[in-house]
Amino acid sequence: MTSRSSKTLAQNPRRPSLPERAISRRLSALSIRPDGGPTGSTEHELTEEIAEIKRYEDFTTIDWVQDAAQEQSRRRARRKQNAGVFELKGSLGWRRRLEDTYDAGQAWIVVTLVGAAIGLNAGFLNIITEWLSDIKLGYCTTAFYLNENFCCWGDEKGCPEWRPWSSFWPLNYFLYLLFSTIFALASASLVKAFAPYAAGSGISEIKCIIAGFVMKGFLGFWTLLIKSICLPLAIASGLSVGKEGPSVHYAVCTGNVISRFFGKYKRNASKTREILTACAAAGVAVAFGSPIGGVLFSLEEMSSYFPLKTMWRSYFCALVATAVLAAMNPFWTGQLVMFEVRYDRSWHFFEIIFFILIGVFGGLYGAFVMKWNLRAQAFRKKYLTKYAILEATLLATGTAVLCFPNMFLRIDMTESMEILFLECEGGRDYEGLCEAKNRWRMALSLAFATVMRTFLVIISYGCKVPAGIFVPSMAIGASFGRMVGILVQALHEAFPQARYFAACQPDVPCITP
Repeated sequence: MTSRSSKTLAQNPRRPSLPERAISRRLSALSIRPDGGPTGSTEHELTEEIAEIKRYEDFTTIDWVQDAAQEQSRRRARRKQNAGVFELKGSLGWRRRLEDTYDAGQAWIVVTLVGAAIGLNAGFLNIITEWLSDIKLGYCTTAFYLNENFCCWGDEKGCPEWRPWSSFWPLNYFLYLLFSTIFALASASLVKAFAPYAAGSGISEIKCIIAGFVMKGFLGFWTLLIKSICLPLAIASGLSVGKEGPSVHYAVCTGNVISRFFGKYKRNASKTREILTACAAAGVAVAFGSPIGGVLFSLEEMSSYFPLKTMWRSYFCALVATAVLAAMNPFWTGQLVMFEVRYDRSWHFFEIIFFILIGVFGGLYGAFVMKWNLRAQAFRKKYLTKYAILEATLLATGTAVLCFPNMFLRIDMTESMEILFLECEGGRDYEGLCEAKNRWRMALSLAFATVMRTFLVIISYGCKVPAGIFVPSMAIGASFGRMVGILVQALHEAFPQARYFAACQPDVPCITP
């Protein structure tokens, strides 16, 4: 952060910042009537405008040149201090050498600690999210703290140890609504009461911070704590929000909090940005189980200044985070994420037209969601700003009402993608998804899930809970793609001798839905 000496401040009074000058001009314009008298109806408008301009506590930017000069001066002073250290003998010489080694390797120590903390946090959040999502549907009789997968470990089709809350279907429906509402209410209330910055994704603001903008409190300890608590609650409430954007936010918060314990980064804001860039890579790595993908994300999206040393530190931090997450093994499957894709058959050239169809749908979906989400945000900003908790609670309740009857919307989105990505020959069949007699019912259910999820993403993304948009978009693409696959499979079975399917071998599954 920019620091000025008291002598400089005494000689050069601080020039008002842009927001302060804008407020002053606006105050002068609003406080005088055409006849020269003061207006009485502008106080509320002025208060709203000041609140909009001063959303963040600080609008300064760091001084990159001054921080670089300070770092050079520190290194020069340390070299002078250590001159002749190798000629010294005894404990003094060894102490100086250890101090110099510690100073040189401080960055690697920080990224190691940060990566381990991010991996631990990600593992615990995965476990808690799975349990909260399953507790809406039932409970484990042998151990209440186990989710359905752990309770029925090794049994793909369920087990008697996992029971629904009641054999009466309407009561299960009511309890599902009740849990969803409570989770959303708790998440929105904690965010508003303790850390308003924990709402949303946080990636856009982090890009500004890494570029040098200062937002006090956005990466603080309370934001980290509330984001980590409320993210599982928001996902388990059933809201059409994801965890990938918030994963980057809590990862960068972790790096900011830990780096403050080291003098090199506490005194130098520009050096801290290098750690934050590495943390962003680690956040994406634990979200998708891909350290290289995290580094590419950080390189392409987050930082405008990405030297070689930052790249290696980012990669190392992402490796440590994913290694810790793999050691925790939160799903007991050896997988870092639930929706890993494994196929043992290749595709045929005639299928490319259907891949193009899915790609066209993806582009149209993106354009449609961006257009209408901007309108939803404008409506939210105009009418719902004062009712953030009520909005999130009602959204969760409405989402539960619409999603419970559908088998693909009822469960967690990551679990839904895991089911839709599986081959039918693997032995796991969710609700008769792979049975030929249920093909048209499944296609209609997937079509309804695609349309409904798209609508829910538009109205949900932007409410005041920790929320990402990537996982819901993946879930929508998975449901549409599986629907297309089922229809193509039905077409092939109806006309197996058609020339269009000539590449298919007999007695071998041709289409992988």
